[in-house]
Amino acid sequence: MKKLIIAMTALAAATAVTAQTAPTPNPSYEESVQVNGKAEKKITPDEIHVAITLKDNEPKGQSVDALETRMKREFSSLGLDLEKSLKVTSMTNAPRKKRDVDTYRSYELTVTNAGTLSSVFEVLGEMGVSTANVTRVTHSRIDEYRREVRVAAIKNARAIAAELAEAVGQGIGAAVWIVDNGFYESSPVPMYKTRAMAADALYMSATDESVGGQSLEMQEITLTYNVMAKFVLNR
Repeated sequence: MKKLIIAMTALAAATAVTAQTAPTPNPSYEESVQVNGKAEKKITPDEIHVAITLKDNEPKGQSVDALETRMKREFSSLGLDLEKSLKVTSMTNAPRKKRDVDTYRSYELTVTNAGTLSSVFEVLGEMGVSTANVTRVTHSRIDEYRREVRVAAIKNARAIAAELAEAVGQGIGAAVWIVDNGFYESSPVPMYKTRAMAADALYMSATDESVGGQSLEMQEITLTYNVMAKFVLNR
């Protein structure tokens, strides 16, 4: 009897060990399809940021205060709301002493289209202001567009997976995993100091909006989003 009990105990123990060491299914080896998804959207920028610096005695005989007064008057005549679109970013009022330190004042101006930008550079050119740079080009709804393109990218991945599965007589189920590879934003950000360089830096000849006699067309911002995804294959 004792031998029988010992034998049954040993058999139970062996069964338990076998159950514990049995391989478990690995989801990564299930029938699945892995694809890349991509989406792209082009948008015309409606926020163009321009850095402008006025310097004392540039042009000769003109003070910063006098230049600022004229600049604001001219910009207002273009229909710009200076309370919203123009701000001072840095300044110095150092007196011109032995070291000949110049007084200067820097601004950031925001315009919404190429036509207004063209007019701004014409004004600055007529004033003799040579330091004006487009520092940033974006859109007021850029975050909304980024989300839209991201969703379109994963939908594109699912459509590709479904197409591949259909080709072998199957369908797709739930997503096993999704990898967000982020977005690429192609946005023109030129740096130039004269109106004549504007066309080469940011624009292409196409319209009647001109800077320094050259036709201008605003380049579009391109938003591109990439994802990787794996979907279960259904028989």
